Amino acid sequence: MRRALAVLTLCCLGATASPSPSPKPTATPNPYRQIEFASMTLGGRPSGGIDITRGWAAVKRDGKAAVVCVSFKNVAAVTATHVLFDFSLAGRSGAQLGRLELDRRGTFSPGVDIEGWHNLSDWQSGMGHRGYNDNCTVFERGVAAAPLLSAHYVTYEDRPRRLFRRHHLA
Repeated sequence: MRRALAVLTLCCLGATASPSPSPKPTATPNPYRQIEFASMTLGGRPSGGIDITRGWAAVKRDGKAAVVCVSFKNVAAVTATHVLFDFSLAGRSGAQLGRLELDRRGTFSPGVDIEGWHNLSDWQSGMGHRGYNDNCTVFERGVAAAPLLSAHYVTYEDRPRRLFRRHHLA
């Protein structure tokens, strides 16, 4: 019995039982990649009565979707009721690849910030004011579009193409 105990002790002296490491889950990559959002001019001054105060853009890595979101302010002296934003997708060389449009209708009083999603992760989470989606344009297709696969940044005109203002009749 003594001999069996000694063999057992020798056999297991250096071996320590430790649990086998469990595999760590790999993080799922974001299906969207953010691209730069830029003014077409150095000044980025408001024109047409609308000032874009913040914006961001992203394209889906598989080339099947794009999203552009903005926050803006009516800096004109009268209430705006219709604002049309034009966005141009561009490649690394600056070549225009395509256009997206955001058509906003409502009552946009002077001096009031019209907020949209602050960034891609906020938009993806959906946590925020329900009206934030109104300041986004989303392009989605079932087949990849080469312009989306090549997009490097998105630009906007410093003035909306159309701006209708409410006129009060006397």
